[in-house]
Amino acid sequence: MADSDARVAPEVARGNMRRLRWLVPIFLALNLILLAVFALDDSSSTPIQQTWRQSLMAVYSVTSLVLVIALLIAWRMGGQGQSEGLTRVLQGAAPLAFLIFVVVLTAIDQRVTSSINPYLLGCMSISLLLLLPPRTAIGLFAIAYVLLFVSLGWTQNDAAVLLSNRANGFAASVLGLVLSLGLWRRNTQYILLRRELTERNATLEKQKEELVWLATRDALTGLYNRGECLRLAELELMRTQRHGGFTSAIVLDLDFFKAVNDRHGHPAGDKVLVHVARCLLAGVRATDVIGRIGGEEFMVLLPQTDIDSAAGLSYKLRRLLHDSPARINNDLSIAVTASFGVGSMPGGHDGTVAALYAAADNALYDAKRLGRDRVERTEPDASLTPSDYQRMRRH
Repeated sequence: MADSDARVAPEVARGNMRRLRWLVPIFLALNLILLAVFALDDSSSTPIQQTWRQSLMAVYSVTSLVLVIALLIAWRMGGQGQSEGLTRVLQGAAPLAFLIFVVVLTAIDQRVTSSINPYLLGCMSISLLLLLPPRTAIGLFAIAYVLLFVSLGWTQNDAAVLLSNRANGFAASVLGLVLSLGLWRRNTQYILLRRELTERNATLEKQKEELVWLATRDALTGLYNRGECLRLAELELMRTQRHGGFTSAIVLDLDFFKAVNDRHGHPAGDKVLVHVARCLLAGVRATDVIGRIGGEEFMVLLPQTDIDSAAGLSYKLRRLLHDSPARINNDLSIAVTASFGVGSMPGGHDGTVAALYAAADNALYDAKRLGRDRVERTEPDASLTPSDYQRMRRH
């Protein structure tokens, strides 16, 4: 319990300070109203009643002055950060001052009545309005009862009434303490549960993001995987069907990549693939989509790009790869080249992603056949299907 209390104490203290900012003006207004009532009512007929009335007016006047000062300080500090130490001091000082106030009122009232209602209301109010740490609550109610016990002996001359009021005051202190401890424990459990839920939700959200990333990304290069790349291509084709424009795709395949794995090992091959991915990311626009289709094959989806522009970008990427060897370690760099195939789908088409991919792949096949490390293109023709491109290859 002590560990739980320490974990929530700073948050609760800040909450108490926020409550005090609106409790002080309310308490000040109530004090001024009561001061006005006693100042305007001059119906006291006996010297004891007059002394009682004047004493109450003095208490309300001093309390109002203190509250005005407290309000000015709170307003002055409203825009400034408060240290944790100052917050804890104010958290204890404010309820102690209020309990002293109700003890003084109760002692003054003994001149004309045997009631200790101000003290009873004060104990209940402190317990309900402010959340006090257990040690603070025990100390405050103990101090308040000691002050009540002593002050009642100064103003209450009837021994039986004095004993009854001291007993009732003790009961009020205990009830106020029990209520304060119960509310503190309940609030502590609520704060800790809320924090746990927040942490679990954050963990779940992070796991969700990781799962989405794993489902849509290639683990080695960080590029989109085949499924996500084709899904994004389908969305882009649907957009061009409605709004027009061209959608182009570049399919590239690294030349003689198997020889890299056979000669230098698969770890070196993985570094080459990562190097190629970085080069592609550096050479395309932010709106372009890059995916690793499988093995050493990559695809670049180019929204709102005609085949001439797509071919121009392919030449740029080919030169970038050709001029940027993959650095494996301090002693080894591997030259990287790739064959590029470019395909395009015109706006208002009825073609599919498979047809767009087949067009680019057909051009890639030509680039490989004609000597590799080059760019070839397939002119836009939405009427051709993947089967048509397969027949074109055979011829």
